[in-house]
Amino acid sequence: MVFRILGRMTKIEKKIKEEEVKCDLIIKNEAKIEPIVAEEDMEFKQGDIKPIRIKKIKIPPMSVILICPYGRHRVGHVIAVGEEVPMPISVEREVDMAMFACGFDGEVKKGDLIGMLLIVAAERRE
Repeated sequence: MVFRILGRMTKIEKKIKEEEVKCDLIIKNEAKIEPIVAEEDMEFKQGDIKPIRIKKIKIPPMSVILICPYGRHRVGHVIAVGEEVPMPISVEREVDMAMFACGFDGEVKKGDLIGMLLIVAAERRE
């Protein structure tokens, strides 16, 4: 049987997790643009917000990602990207899912360009 100490221990764990996420970054003069391409066919109705599989995009360690706000698909927009297990910024990541918000009825076909991802190099501020 395993016992868990609550109260102060929970506060300490929360503080540690928050400190792991916080980090001061210096943005470098390096950036790369990657297409976000659908990896499956999917039907959408106006107002739908659903996850869709995308072609894998490798994110180098210490990189910040931004989604281009310019619409690339007539049905809707990518509002987020991610992977099954979120990883810290200090390790290589690989996004394979996108959250797609639909503005019009329609479908996304495998191979469709649905967005653009800007990958910006950064380093920790010491």
